[in-house]
Amino acid sequence: MKTAVELVLIFIVASSLMFLFLRGYFYKRRIKMRIDEFLPLSQVDEDTSKIEKKPPVITRFLLSIAMIFKNVQFNRKTEKLLLEAGSKLKAEEFFALRLLAAICVGLFLALLGLQWYFCTAVAIIGYSIPKYFMKQKRKKRIKLASYQLIEVLGMMANSLRAGFSFMQAMQLVGKEVPDPLGPEFERVVRQAGLGIPLDEVFEELVERVPNKELEVVVRAILAQRRSGGNLAELLETMEETIRGRVRILEELNTLTAQGRMSSWIITLLPVGLGLYLALVNREYFSPMLEHPLGWAMLFVGSVSIFIGWLIIQKIIRIEV
Repeated sequence: MKTAVELVLIFIVASSLMFLFLRGYFYKRRIKMRIDEFLPLSQVDEDTSKIEKKPPVITRFLLSIAMIFKNVQFNRKTEKLLLEAGSKLKAEEFFALRLLAAICVGLFLALLGLQWYFCTAVAIIGYSIPKYFMKQKRKKRIKLASYQLIEVLGMMANSLRAGFSFMQAMQLVGKEVPDPLGPEFERVVRQAGLGIPLDEVFEELVERVPNKELEVVVRAILAQRRSGGNLAELLETMEETIRGRVRILEELNTLTAQGRMSSWIITLLPVGLGLYLALVNREYFSPMLEHPLGWAMLFVGSVSIFIGWLIIQKIIRIEV
């Protein structure tokens, strides 16, 4: 029975892959035939030279699956996560990526002969892995904004003292500073040039890059534009304040590095040992997966590991 289920799963996956591949192939072939029929040869050569740069096969396959979920309404939190992480993926593409990760991990463990409930649990973990990496990307992007903001404030202050206007200084930042703040400031300049009020533009900037230091800078700039004053001096003052805050955060990260490493080692060591025993010596580890007492021990151990990880994370997390 188990072998039959595995064969059915393999047949379904192989059939789906073949269907998506053939559909894309015949669609492109039909387009090429119509182009050859209606366009002259010189124009066809120009168009084919543009089409030569094709995305990788994995990307095309992911986009094909994402088209199935194009009309599905996804959670606002997912779209907000992708926006704050600076990802070019759409919500349906991100969902297709998570779905593929879960299916691939589950089928791989099923082919190794593990129990269905174990494969299901690992497939759920595989479904959560892309979201975890996207959250880490978002965290790094927001953290990088704090370091870039020091350079940005200094550049804008010097530009204002040299005779630049405020919008010209922001345009300079958009050209000279890399992602994330450079493209975001360039987008602010474009939106302001289209006539959108500056208050709304800066509010959207804070939504796309929810950094505390950036929010303080935006509030100060908007207040200065309403009340007046020396903007260059204000920017220099905020630069020194943010520089000191970032220095304190770096010192805290150094002091808590040992605690963070201990939390990951303590958490992953039992999991890694269990996977090693399950793959290397199935007979020794099988009672943990087949006997009710083993299930209870695994459940209690998992809950204890998770609680310990949460406690350690709470101890080493210091708000500044």
